[in-house]
Amino acid sequence: MDRGLTTIKVIVVVLGLLIVAATVALVMFAFNQAGKPADATTPPASEITVPAATGIPAADEFADVAVALPAGARVVSMIGDGGVLTLLVETPDGAQSIVTLDRSSGEVLGTLELLPRAAGDN
Repeated sequence: MDRGLTTIKVIVVVLGLLIVAATVALVMFAFNQAGKPADATTPPASEITVPAATGIPAADEFADVAVALPAGARVVSMIGDGGVLTLLVETPDGAQSIVTLDRSSGEVLGTLELLPRAAGDN
């Protein structure tokens, strides 16, 4: 009985030492990584070019165009996805619409009018 208890104590001490050693190694690794400079193989953002095959226009391909919105309307939110810009527009009376634009030409690709449902409609 005494020999079994001694074996368990030895196992607990050895596992405890392994946990402490692993923690020390992890902390040392973290400190070594924090001191290293950034990977030099990644170009700065100013040098990254987007291939034409992605459909995303380059910065110099965007149009400077005025998009006509109803009087008093405001853009609530917008989402850009590739060459398309989608705007959620709200008029002063609370009506909302979704306007989709071509980012390279400013052309309105489509407008979705959001109509409220009457109470009880499914």
